[in-house]
Amino acid sequence: MRKKVINLIFLFCSCLVLTGCVESRILDELTMVTAMGFDINENGDKIIGTINVPIFQKDEPPRNKAISGQAELQKSILQIMQESSANQIAMGSLEVLLFGKELTKKMGILDLIDPFTRDPTIGTAMKLAVVDGEVKDLLNGNYGVRGNAFFISNSIDTAVEHGNLPMTNFHRFLTDFYSQGKSPYVPIIRKESEKELEIIGVGFFRYGKLVHQISMEEAFFFKLLADKYSSGWHDIEIDGQKAAIQNILSKREFHLTEASPPYEVTVKIDLHGVINEYTGDVVKDKTFKKLEKKFEEEINKRGLELVNKFKELDIDPIGFGRVIKSKNRDFDYDKWRDEYYEDLKVKIDVNVDINEIGIVE
Repeated sequence: MRKKVINLIFLFCSCLVLTGCVESRILDELTMVTAMGFDINENGDKIIGTINVPIFQKDEPPRNKAISGQAELQKSILQIMQESSANQIAMGSLEVLLFGKELTKKMGILDLIDPFTRDPTIGTAMKLAVVDGEVKDLLNGNYGVRGNAFFISNSIDTAVEHGNLPMTNFHRFLTDFYSQGKSPYVPIIRKESEKELEIIGVGFFRYGKLVHQISMEEAFFFKLLADKYSSGWHDIEIDGQKAAIQNILSKREFHLTEASPPYEVTVKIDLHGVINEYTGDVVKDKTFKKLEKKFEEEINKRGLELVNKFKELDIDPIGFGRVIKSKNRDFDYDKWRDEYYEDLKVKIDVNVDINEIGIVE
């Protein structure tokens, strides 16, 4: 019994010692940053950093406060912005990290992302996005009733779950960037008004710089190739009528059909969809068959166009290199980009099944 008491006292004292080693922070004395972003100045020699701080008010939506600073190095930007804040800036609530489009093209984002990869308070579910315009201008808007950061983050989640945007977050970006055989991508957003913004496409990176972007309509076909399971929307025209097809669920598999250079990969896609809207009077059985065939042809055509464009730009956001490596032990990454990737043959085998009808106009 005495031994148990001694052990209990020892455990309690250890907890006191450990507690004394932890820096205490009072929430009311912190400036909680929920969104942060970077622009490049007109001369291209300095970085403009902007943080979004929600100011919570009783019985009212939070007010968005934007603080900006300009410096040559990212680390000094935080120091400059700290001087403009009465309280200590804390990054643990960061939900969104944004980059101005001009910055991503001219200097890239690797040096700016690096400190966030080393910060244990930053969550891997944080969203990254490129801003078509200036981050500073976008964060000075007021979107939604729960603050700018939540609105942007939730818009991205909604576009992934119910729209054409492929899966994206900080963890996915870092995984794609640091692993061999795959290139990273992020959504591109644009400010439409002081209370509205829109996700307008997907941006692709090579060595940390933005090298290409596609529209949300094109993103539908990219998502089919990039995500193992996906959903989305696409419009098809047949016999002078238009049909809006909702992709309820699609599943894709990669098959290595030629295991030695030049490699050949077949992408098998099974898509189950619903005709959500149709401009004709009645959807007959033969119309179903025509729509399915037309949709299969378009997915094949548009998918291969994307693959060829990616090869031309020497980026691999679909991850063919990773796929081949997983199926071929002798695969040489060192020769992949220089020799094998440009000669890669890709086939897309699509099966579309449309079996339900929504609204008929």
